[in-house]
Amino acid sequence: MMMLSYPYGWITAAGLFFLLIFVLIFSSRVVINGHLRRLGDNDDIELNIRALYGIIHYRFKVPIIRFTGTSVQLKEQVSKTNVSTDTWSQYYEDIDAEKVIKGIDKFKHVLQMTRNLKGWVRQTLTKVSLVEWNWTTSVGTGDAMWTAMTTGAVWSVKTSIIGVLSQMVKLKTEPKMTVQPVYQGSSFRTEWSCIAQIRFGYAILAGLQLSVRMRKLKGGVKAWQNILFKA
Repeated sequence: MMMLSYPYGWITAAGLFFLLIFVLIFSSRVVINGHLRRLGDNDDIELNIRALYGIIHYRFKVPIIRFTGTSVQLKEQVSKTNVSTDTWSQYYEDIDAEKVIKGIDKFKHVLQMTRNLKGWVRQTLTKVSLVEWNWTTSVGTGDAMWTAMTTGAVWSVKTSIIGVLSQMVKLKTEPKMTVQPVYQGSSFRTEWSCIAQIRFGYAILAGLQLSVRMRKLKGGVKAWQNILFKA
């Protein structure tokens, strides 16, 4: 009897161990950390995504943004880290009016082709928790009256954005926002940062749901690829 129960005990222990690993993985959080800063002519945009307790790490950074008059030049840096690899790449990109129009057309096409894509986005966002939101801005036009009006307009835009976000995601903290008028001259400075989280299990489920919706299209996943990545 002892000999018969011995292997079953190990099987049970192994099953419980893998169940524990499964629960830990799917209950872990995907942490999204965004940061944007504009000080004078200097711009800095950075996005960090961490998953599986930091084992998977994606970093996207735009340290240089130049306005040429007809287009926007970006220097982009992308870093990806997982269990066995760590890759980093850097490249430049010009964004002009033609690329913006093409991007909008692609988005509209995908929206029309995918069944209830808006519903999927809303459902996914309800699982996202916003745990930090900081946004400070100082603005001046050189004229006291116009500076006061611009300050009010900026504050209105900020509160409107938070109002929309509160309807889509879970606010776990009180957003911190300030708008400081600068009466000494023309000036615009802004810095924004936020931290959002979603459970890894919800993220996987959302990905599977989107995959099912994509496969129901005529052409399936290839149709999405042709739309998003065609020249």
